[in-house]
Amino acid sequence: MTPPRPSLHLWAAALSTALALASVFADEPARWLVLEDPPGPADVALVLAGDPGYERTRTAARLWNEGQVSLLIVTGGQASPGDSAASLRDIAVSLGVPRSRILMEEVSGSTREAMLAVRPLLEALEVQRVAVVSSPYHQRRACWAARRALAGIDIVSRPADPSYWSPGGWWQSPHSRQIVLGEYLKLAYYILRGWA
Repeated sequence: MTPPRPSLHLWAAALSTALALASVFADEPARWLVLEDPPGPADVALVLAGDPGYERTRTAARLWNEGQVSLLIVTGGQASPGDSAASLRDIAVSLGVPRSRILMEEVSGSTREAMLAVRPLLEALEVQRVAVVSSPYHQRRACWAARRALAGIDIVSRPADPSYWSPGGWWQSPHSRQIVLGEYLKLAYYILRGWA
């Protein structure tokens, strides 16, 4: 006697469940990069360059407008829009942040360089708490680098929101795959160098 064969509906349900689980767990490598602390006040919002869409700057301006921070420090020593501190400052001013409440760091070309360059500013201002504002995929490396370079200062993570990038389904887009894989490589490099 032949055992009964599973029905087509049972196979379809099993396949659907497997695909649903795969999609949930497949998002985890990208979700792990996103580091976000609970909302709360900070002395300064540190806005990292590499912001051509100005999502980081818009988030920091919102934090200022909501009274969560009293000062913005914008970074970037490159000439291109989103990579120069001046371009970030101009967008923040257009969003209601007074020019007098924005400081600029204009020599850095990387996350590590930005952290080292802002340390004297933060020390001179006797800053106790800094909200690091960057793109969601960059938050873990940025905050780890900040905690290493800015030891003694409380670092909180405030990823850009809204952001063009989402961890959901990251593997489906060549651009998003490049972002996630690139960020893991950079994070590994920072860890090996002792920068994170």
